[in-house]
Amino acid sequence: MTGKSLIDLPLLLSGKVRPRLTQLVIAVAGIVVAVGLRLLLERIAPDVVPFALTFPVITIVTILAGARAGAITLIGCQILIWYAILPPRQSFAIESLTTVLNLLLVTTAQVLLLWAVASYRKTVRLLQVEDQRRIKALSLAQAEMDHRTKNNFQLAISLLTLQSRETSDITVKAALDRAVGRLQAMASLYKNLAINSADIQVIRLHDHLEEIIGKLRDAMLSPAIVLTLEAEPAVVRHDLAVHLGLIVNELVTNAAKHAFPEGVGTILVRLSVFPDQICVEISDNGKGLEPDGSANKGLGTKLVDMLVKQIGAVQQTIGDAGTKHIICVK
Repeated sequence: MTGKSLIDLPLLLSGKVRPRLTQLVIAVAGIVVAVGLRLLLERIAPDVVPFALTFPVITIVTILAGARAGAITLIGCQILIWYAILPPRQSFAIESLTTVLNLLLVTTAQVLLLWAVASYRKTVRLLQVEDQRRIKALSLAQAEMDHRTKNNFQLAISLLTLQSRETSDITVKAALDRAVGRLQAMASLYKNLAINSADIQVIRLHDHLEEIIGKLRDAMLSPAIVLTLEAEPAVVRHDLAVHLGLIVNELVTNAAKHAFPEGVGTILVRLSVFPDQICVEISDNGKGLEPDGSANKGLGTKLVDMLVKQIGAVQQTIGDAGTKHIICVK
């Protein structure tokens, strides 16, 4: 038994029943079980050791309800067995020195057992309290780290955004805007990993993509370009979420930059979940691929190719009536 598996019934029921009442009820139940079973056994094997069942019952009661309940059980069992089972029956008379020694030795053994179990229970309880204290301290430290990390992301994004607004060089401005988008994708991942995940090793990919899409829609798309997301719920490991988030960020940015010469169009991001794989589809109704069938091979496209390769995904690009990228990973 570990600290996390200790059952403390008086503590669990403290909101409904007073702890001492719970201890008394459990002790009485233990006495009834031990003495009742012993009286039943008496009919079958009258010569069996009178106190055979009291030891396990005292152990169980002490573990469940503490030393006080164990002590009440010990005393109650000793008195009833002395009265009902030890000769002469239904009497507290002692007819021999052997009976006295038997009572003393058994009672001493039970007291030692009670002390050992109660000490163990107390130690386990202290470990539970210490574990809870450490968990609380770690939670506070993690919350502070989350706060600082989010602030650092926001500071970096703000600095890059400010620099982008101040520069007059179109190429530099585009590069800074792309960097801002990538940082926002990373910041979104971190937020969802810290807040939405039940396990720090996994993340809700649909929530992550929804936040990325929202950032892209608000930060870089004109009202004439409609960006929508259709996502089935998916929980994936965090490294996969990092890669897919960056891939979506790059492909949507590429579509917004290159697919619509007239500045009007729609972009759809679809997340589909299958039994053996998940697929992310980014499609637009823009001008499609270049006449020779090739896609734009700028830095963003090269980055997408690298990310796809790193996660072992399969990528398909279709240039019919717009451009569609399909990335599937097992």
